[in-house]
Amino acid sequence: MPDIGDARYRPMDDTDVSAAMLIRKAAMDWLTRSEGREPPPWMPRHSNILRHLLSTDAGGSWVCEIAGTVVGFSQAHVRGDIWFLAQLFVLPEVHAAGVGGELLRLAQEYGRTCGARVFSVVSSTSPAAQALYMRAGMFAIGIGYRMTGPFEPLRALAVPDGAKESIGDISARQDEIAALDRQVFGSERRQDHAWYLSGGMSDAESTSFGLSRDGSLAGYGYADTDGFVAPIAAYDPDDQRLLLRMAAEWLAERDVERGSIWVVSHNHTIMSALLAAGWRVSGWSFLLASEPFGQFDRYHPAGGILL
Repeated sequence: MPDIGDARYRPMDDTDVSAAMLIRKAAMDWLTRSEGREPPPWMPRHSNILRHLLSTDAGGSWVCEIAGTVVGFSQAHVRGDIWFLAQLFVLPEVHAAGVGGELLRLAQEYGRTCGARVFSVVSSTSPAAQALYMRAGMFAIGIGYRMTGPFEPLRALAVPDGAKESIGDISARQDEIAALDRQVFGSERRQDHAWYLSGGMSDAESTSFGLSRDGSLAGYGYADTDGFVAPIAAYDPDDQRLLLRMAAEWLAERDVERGSIWVVSHNHTIMSALLAAGWRVSGWSFLLASEPFGQFDRYHPAGGILL
């Protein structure tokens, strides 16, 4: 283990993004191999997420340097009174050296400064990571399942009862989206929706879609041609099936056959629909929080970044 006596912690900036992506890859590959599996091919899409959080929550982004080299980073966002740790990765060579704990402390201090009430994170299966988060006051409130499978069967999902109108673009519905987010997530996330609508999350082609009932927004969703479907939210959990079907139809038109979804265990509607369509669980993680929040039976977040 290197000498970390000269470790320096500083705010993250845009010049750190490339190093952070490589640290994330090294940490995830190490974890995967420690579980007896081979890492999947690397998809360098996370730089978009890093840059988005730097633009919205610069105070929650930190790096650790040893001898001038970045060896770890953390990124947290605050939406309303909900703090969420979106990223915390350190090089395997400095595991158990206290770097992760200090990066977590700095990110949490940002949340306290912003007046956060809830502190939350999606943790890997690593016992050391879960112990770190529990010591910081966050405990498991759900399981996040990574599911993969074909989109074609989702095009046959039954339409829930009640007249609803499909919306091909939700960009003009921001006030209604904010109201829905307040109910199902716990706060507004206008800056994140602006990012999604601009195509910021992925370099692939992306779309937004929604449902209205009696002229009012009933639910929304996003998808991209990398086969990623999220976030999805609806007042009525059953409406998520129709939103899934809309995503599958859009992807089928672009010859996207398979994809992946990260879904919280509370969401029986989406999980049941995916399993019936032949999707399989390919991994899992844990949603931890200082106290319960959100209505995850009707809110399907964008993976472990919880946006």
